[in-house]
Formats: sequence, structure tokens, C-alpha cells
Amino acid sequence: MTEQLLSRRQQKTRLMFMNALVRLIVEKGLDQITVTDIANEANYGRWAFYQYFESKEDVAWATFIHWMTQLDTQLIESVQQLDSPQREYQSWRMIFQAFHHQREFFTKLDSVMVSKWRQRAKEFLVRQFLQHLYAGRFALMPGVRPEIAARLYVAAIMELLDYWSHHPELGDADALADEFFVFIFNQPPPSPQK
Repeated sequence: MTEQLLSRRQQKTRLMFMNALVRLIVEKGLDQITVTDIANEANYGRWAFYQYFESKEDVAWATFIHWMTQLDTQLIESVQQLDSPQREYQSWRMIFQAFHHQREFFTKLDSVMVSKWRQRAKEFLVRQFLQHLYAGRFALMPGVRPEIAARLYVAAIMELLDYWSHHPELGDADALADEFFVFIFNQPPPSPQK
């Protein structure tokens, strides 16, 4: 069910299930929760849950898509007035900061689910980023076809986020954005804009 087709009441109910899942995952991990747990946490019954989702994995995926869509909207609104490469740098700072805030959720997903998600998430993010490249919102890898640039970019950022989730000693979100900027642009990062 896409959010655009749902009434406000249905969107609110769906969001209640997603928020309940996040709280439970952070508390117990995905393996330890059931659909009944999610329904109870959201103050709905199992029947209501199944009106919106097929499984706990389905609600987890919907939560990921919801976050990525919200982040994408916020990111574009925040950086659209900036010139390249400041625009790209600021967007990476926002991505790493958002991941930092959701780190506990992602680290408590079980490894089987993460491996199933990885390809699906990559394809979603490539499509999302490719739209931005075609629209001229970002300037990456001049001379490289957008389809290839989007795949390289998404693969690199996913790999770095995954590595950072297991090695927080690498630094904070801004430090990672700095390193990613140097990797992509081969020059020192610009000063962050507040």
C-alpha cells in the first residue's frame, strides 16, 4: 500500500505500527518480536495490523522506505540553493547524521533480514539518486554515465554506513562526511554550513 493512496487516518495508523516496530526493535531486536507485539505496542489488534502489512519484515521495510523518502525530501529542500560541491557535502552530512540517529534500529535487525534487504535497498536508493542526477540536483563523477555514477555512489555509501555501524570509533557523522567527500572529490572538504 503506498502512502499517497491512503487517507490521513490510514497514514496515521500505518505510522503507529511503524513507530511501534522501531521501539520494539530497539528494545528487543527483530528476532524477538512478533506481529502481536507490534499490534499491542501500537494499541491495535492483529487484524488491524494485517490491513496494512503482511509481516513484521514488511513493516520494517515500509519504515525504511518512509525514512528514506522523508530524508530525501528534507535533504533536497536543505541543499538545493547550494552550489556543488558544497551541496553534495551538506547532503552527505545529513545522510550520516540521519543514519547515526537510526543506528540502533539498523544494528538490531537480524543479519538474515539485512542480507535480504541489501539488494532491495540498493536498487531503491539507486533509483532515488538517479532521479536527482537526471534532474541536475547533484554533480558527481563528470564524464561517467548517471546510471553508473548512481550505482557506484550508492554502493560506496552503503558500504561505508555498514562499516561505520560496526566501527563507531571511526568518528561522528561529520567526520565520515569529510572522508566521503575526500573519496569522491579528491580534495579537502569545504567548511560545513549550519
